[in-house]
Amino acid sequence: MAAAQRGDRERYGELLNDIGPMVFAFLRRRIREPEECEDAYQDVLLAVHRACHTYEPHRPLEPWLFAIARYVVGAREQRRSARRSRETLVADAPEPGVPDDGHARVEFEQAVRGLPRPQREALVLLHVNGLPLDAAADRAGTTTGALKVRAHRAYRTLRRLLLTT
Repeated sequence: MAAAQRGDRERYGELLNDIGPMVFAFLRRRIREPEECEDAYQDVLLAVHRACHTYEPHRPLEPWLFAIARYVVGAREQRRSARRSRETLVADAPEPGVPDDGHARVEFEQAVRGLPRPQREALVLLHVNGLPLDAAADRAGTTTGALKVRAHRAYRTLRRLLLTT
């Protein structure tokens, strides 16, 4: 590791090849899913690279290395636990929406037709044609910032028109 800290790329590559199997075995004992284990392995190697400067050459490498690996595993578990706490499992799928008699669509189309031309154009280019922002701005002959403003004003106007009726 000391040679790697001094910038010796060849020795750094050898070090990674030497520690790789140990780290992977350590992770396999703690992580069940093979894909998760592979991802964690990459995270550990990245963390080792980022923390390389903190290693003290007169101390053993393994405790430093496995402290990093334990930290990575713990951080991944915390993120997964937080993600699980936000997920909600439901027994039945949600009810389908109320069938539309066409009135809402007609009302929406009328509201869009009532928008000023630049706002309507921004809405059509971005949401009907599905163009990326830069391509839509080119087609409208304006900047991306100006097109964003036009689209925002169109959304605000539509919201006001459709929620007050």
